[in-house]
Amino acid sequence: MKATTRISKEERRREIIEAATREFAVGGLHGTPVDAIAKQVGVSQPYLFQLFGTKKDLFIATVHRTFERTVAVFRTAAADAGEDASQADILMSMGVAYGNLLDDRSLLRMQMQAYAACGDEEIRDVVRDEMLRLVSFVQSASGAPEAAIREWLAYGMLMNVVAVMDLTKVDADWARIMCPVNGTEIVAMAIDAVGKAERTQAKAQKK
Repeated sequence: MKATTRISKEERRREIIEAATREFAVGGLHGTPVDAIAKQVGVSQPYLFQLFGTKKDLFIATVHRTFERTVAVFRTAAADAGEDASQADILMSMGVAYGNLLDDRSLLRMQMQAYAACGDEEIRDVVRDEMLRLVSFVQSASGAPEAAIREWLAYGMLMNVVAVMDLTKVDADWARIMCPVNGTEIVAMAIDAVGKAERTQAKAQKK
């Protein structure tokens, strides 16, 4: 008789969160049936609810996981930039890494679904807390001025929109205007963002 491998509750939770990320990325909080998630993992709905409580609790768990993955990518990229890296170098390294992360379509769309679900107060608070954690890490890792970080984050949001609409495949002027998101352009954006922030600070100090 073939031995059955038992999966721990924590491993099963991780499996369900991964499956839920794929399903919620498509259907969102309200349009995703829980049984579709349960079937992907091969568990019953009652067991899924035993682990997560409600569908909203499971959605929140996927939001946490989505931001955790992003921050983890930023942490690795910041470390890879090296101890002597400049502010622009660190922002550039994290920006390039984020661009690569957007190849994961489920992760990208799940980010969008998290923002779309912010009409729910509880979810909005979770997304705000996770965004605080992300922004705080970028600040501490790069040491860049607030203005530079704000511009860098704005480019990140633009990258989300470009990626989710696949605009790099659209041969039109309006699409190309929105698509300065290749590696070379990200480097230029990071350097420009820090430079503008430093020039603004210098002007303020002279007044």
